[in-house]
Amino acid sequence: MITLALLPDTDNIPLHAIDEWRSELPAADQKRIALMQGVPRQIEFVVTRKLLQTLAQQRLGISAEVVSVAGAAPTLLTADGRSMACSIAHSHKAILVAINTLGPIGVDIERHRPRSITRVVQRYFWADGQTYFANCAEDESTPWFYRQWCIREALVKHQGDGNLFALLGKPLTLPPGTLGQISQSSTLTLGVISSEESQPELLYCALSQDSQWVFSPPNPELGLTALTPVVSQ
Repeated sequence: MITLALLPDTDNIPLHAIDEWRSELPAADQKRIALMQGVPRQIEFVVTRKLLQTLAQQRLGISAEVVSVAGAAPTLLTADGRSMACSIAHSHKAILVAINTLGPIGVDIERHRPRSITRVVQRYFWADGQTYFANCAEDESTPWFYRQWCIREALVKHQGDGNLFALLGKPLTLPPGTLGQISQSSTLTLGVISSEESQPELLYCALSQDSQWVFSPPNPELGLTALTPVVSQ
């Protein structure tokens, strides 16, 4: 099973809930948080771990701990010693987490915001991609840019190695047996790379008044769409 949870904004999470979740983290994670610069980054770290644990409990019926080492992808370790792949992404208070019981998983999320997109495309993107971007209508160029960025970042995480900017320098090629999917709204882009054996489910999550996570299907505009091989990728 492949399951994902999207939290569009961390602003509505009460600080007392974050403090409680942080206190439950292992000592190694406490040390990592202490070294992080900025409260928003610390909050994202705490929330992603709580989200992954709750997603595993509610969708898979298991208790698991997020095991992470600096410089390496996190994994979920169950009480009976099983290890499952997971992936984490965050962008300006938006968070996406994923669990795959079948194999590797890679996800990325980007909040659309003012940035020097043209400069990035001209410096890092492959030649045909630069031409396509230059000829795009203005309302298409930004969504196109974020699709290219997110799906390649997700691929780097799925593979466990690689270089994002090297992948931006050539047309997208997915490894055999993998599935690439995109979800995009006017403000967010999500990229997912997973195995073809199972269709990922994407859930929207919100915090109830008693600080419990509630998962529900997202708005139709945020549904996952499989990538198709086109020149502009």
